[in-house]
This record gives sequence, C-alpha cells and structure tokens, in this order.
Amino acid sequence: MNKVLSVKFWFWINILLHGIFGGIVNSLWSADVAEDLWGAGNVQSHDEIYERFIGYMVLALVIILIGIVVITKGRELNRLALVVSGAFVFLFSGLAFYGSANDYGEDGVTMWLAPIIPTLLLGASAVRALRQSTE
Repeated sequence: MNKVLSVKFWFWINILLHGIFGGIVNSLWSADVAEDLWGAGNVQSHDEIYERFIGYMVLALVIILIGIVVITKGRELNRLALVVSGAFVFLFSGLAFYGSANDYGEDGVTMWLAPIIPTLLLGASAVRALRQSTE
C-alpha cells in the first residue's frame, strides 16, 4: 500500500500521463487536439501551431519532472511534488474554467478532470509523506 501512496509512484504516473497525452498527442495530432479543446467552430488557422508548441512545452516540462524525481529524494522530493502539484492544478483549473466560460470544447470542465485527478493525488501523497516525516 505504501508503494501506491508514494510520491515517486505518483510522480511517475504524472510524468507518463502528461508526457503521452499532453506532449506526444498534442505534438503529433495538434489539429485534432485544437478541435477537441476549442470546438470545431472556434478553431483558427494558427491554433494547430499553438497546440503543437504546447505539446513541445509539455514535453520539456516532463523532462524537468524526470530530473526532479531522479535527482531529488526524501523531504526535498516531497516538497517539490507539492509545488508541482499546486502549480499544475492551478493551470488546469484555469484552463477548465476559461474554456467553460467561453464555450470552448464539448466537455467543458469535465475534460480537465483527467489531468487534475492524478495531479491532486501527487499532491496528496506529498502532504502524506511530509506529515509522516515530521512525526
């Protein structure tokens, strides 16, 4: 059970999910992603390029996350996991509510639950680990 609740486990889950769905999918199928996220009627000619470069940016962030999980350990890893989780939840929530308020995409806020949930689990595992290390 401790392995499933470990910070490293949730870090690697987030690295895989964000790398595949946020990085690779955005980079390779950027036109389809633009239509899915913004709605076919809202897509402009530059949106495919934007989505492709967002995919590249996510891949760069994934490399940073790999560096964090490989180089750091213990309390520092837990602290960085909490920072990463908070920053990503803030980002995904902002995208979800902005998209929903402007009628972008078909699923509104619910489509952003897929990246928010594992990111929250990373944060929860970090909080748990930090609390255990102070006892």
